[in-house]
Amino acid sequence: MTSNFVETAKSRTAKRTYNKIENIDDFEAGIANFLADESMAITRKAASTSSYKVKVEYFDAAGDDKGYINCYAADKTAYNDMASLLTGTEAAETVAGVGGSASRDSEDDTWSVKYSCEREEDTFIITFTREYIHVTGFAEDATIEAIETWADTFAIFGGEEAGA
Repeated sequence: MTSNFVETAKSRTAKRTYNKIENIDDFEAGIANFLADESMAITRKAASTSSYKVKVEYFDAAGDDKGYINCYAADKTAYNDMASLLTGTEAAETVAGVGGSASRDSEDDTWSVKYSCEREEDTFIITFTREYIHVTGFAEDATIEAIETWADTFAIFGGEEAGA
């Protein structure tokens, strides 16, 4: 007798892209709202990973690009501390060996936080980044509809401002 596979669950993925979030404080406010929100009926929102990358470029005295450094932090505070440490200090510029200056272009910075979530019988992962929200592993239409309805209230997440 041959055994057959029996479907036990559906696992779907959805991605919502939006304009790059320019301000880390806006990003953090959106995440805080997600965590506090009860309208989506998500009963578990467990942080699993986060990554905040800052990029600092080094230039010699003539203004020529001599290299860069990417530093990763686990949260906004460490991200801001790292950016401050690596830019505008003679010690950091000396360590880089360029004898010039350090410059930070926050356009190259990235922010990402990921949560393991549960809504009724549906379990899934939601990832927030500077440019998109990615929902992985959900099965129910109601789950993605609830998240989309919530995201629609935030301009930074590709929606409209609440009350606008």
